[in-house]
Amino acid sequence: MRFSFLFILILFSCAQKDVRVLDKPMALKAEDSIKMDSYKNRAFEYDVYSQERQKYLDSALLIMPDDAFLWQQKAMPLYKARKYSLGKPFLEKAVLHNQKRYLDYSAFMKCIFSKEYEESIAEFMLMKELYGDSYVMDHTYNFYIALNYLQLNKFKDAKAFLLKSKAQQFADFPENPPEESCHFLDWFYLGIVDYELGNYEEAIKSFDMSLVVYTNFGDAMNYKARCYYKIGKNEKALEWMNLAYENRFNTINEDNVYYEIYPYQVYHRLLIRD
Repeated sequence: MRFSFLFILILFSCAQKDVRVLDKPMALKAEDSIKMDSYKNRAFEYDVYSQERQKYLDSALLIMPDDAFLWQQKAMPLYKARKYSLGKPFLEKAVLHNQKRYLDYSAFMKCIFSKEYEESIAEFMLMKELYGDSYVMDHTYNFYIALNYLQLNKFKDAKAFLLKSKAQQFADFPENPPEESCHFLDWFYLGIVDYELGNYEEAIKSFDMSLVVYTNFGDAMNYKARCYYKIGKNEKALEWMNLAYENRFNTINEDNVYYEIYPYQVYHRLLIRD
């Protein structure tokens, strides 16, 4: 129920954003319109990382330089290839031409990909101010703001925004039990911030909530073991560390883990080979 509602919410959000794109389309002559369609079709025939794709996108942008989607398409493969400084100007162009659609995407990319944490916070805060709280890439803005603060070692700020994220999801999915209303990664990172703050018993409770949904989540088991060690329960710590190792292939399962390591991710895809 939670995910179907979220899917509808995201679709509605995207539909609202698309209206802005279509409100004032650049008027094209028939000849230019045909060229645009040809360039875009050719671009998408090539591999996403190829220079040919980039060149056809460039040709399309010469005709319609305010097409935010095309700028985003130029930026995305460069970020996935970790060429952040090359992709950043294109991402800025996407935001310039459609802020409502791409500002939160830019903030996400700066959080997870390029690690520009202060800029990511500023963009998410602006998005919240202009358009209200919402979701991007399956998580709340507050979730990503918390990750930014976590990576800046501002643990109290990180916890404050994770609690906001939890409250937001509880409000959006009131019919679900707590472990399902709030995403298991929210519970995981609540455990992480309490671990960093020395609140080990509280951290264990959050890791347990994460494990209710993702029952073989190796990273949560790993940090749960560390908490037991911190409070002197060495046998439990060893038990959970062994379980964590047995489940090391069950790590954070976000779509972008194939390109980037998430904060505090222990068993990442760049370490594990199938």
